[in-house]
Amino acid sequence: MTYHFVIYSFFLGIGIISVPDIPLPAPDLQETNAENPLLNGRIWRNQYTRTQGSQFLFSEGFIKGSVCFNNRWFDDLDLKYDAANDELILKVESYPLIIMNKEMVDSFRLHTGKSHTFFNAGNDTTKLLYGYVSVLYDGPTALYAKYFRKIQPLAVDGIFDLFVEEQKLYLMKDMQVLTVSGKRKFLNLLEDRKKIIKKYLKDNNVKADAKHPEGYALALGFYDRLKNDTE
Repeated sequence: MTYHFVIYSFFLGIGIISVPDIPLPAPDLQETNAENPLLNGRIWRNQYTRTQGSQFLFSEGFIKGSVCFNNRWFDDLDLKYDAANDELILKVESYPLIIMNKEMVDSFRLHTGKSHTFFNAGNDTTKLLYGYVSVLYDGPTALYAKYFRKIQPLAVDGIFDLFVEEQKLYLMKDMQVLTVSGKRKFLNLLEDRKKIIKKYLKDNNVKADAKHPEGYALALGFYDRLKNDTE
């Protein structure tokens, strides 16, 4: 199998241009994915060469990470999470960039100085949790985040589109997934310990909002300890 493309880089990212007169040899993914099951995916192509900002979470560059693929962990991988398309991108030396097969990705971790864990919540977009979901806190209760990179048309000088980041936060409590739309809503969801949680946040000067979701995570850890001490 041969590919009639050349990959090039510039300040907006990586793109692909057609050069039909110069065929370049490339590995046959069908023959090699038996040796490396991670290659069981699609070849990635940059769809956003004229869009400013980044479609990728945390970094435009590749991040070291791990993937649980079909119930098996693979470590020391070069990964990017495409938050615009909810896809995980893999770089393997001497191969094209691969969009990993989402049906086989159970979870993954990205290491950016701290470890970010994501799990695959499935493809049913009618549910609150779907696609790749970040675990911000995991205990008797849990806090999840869903990240998005959405395009704001012609936001740069009325010429270029721009990626903007959005996120949604969810609380798992008593086996129910609940939307966290702000600090007041968060405290109301913890009604049985609302006053003491509110005092904990104030006394420890903990910021808890969409820009500081780690504050919610700290509050949930405190909430779970309170519940455990009284049971």
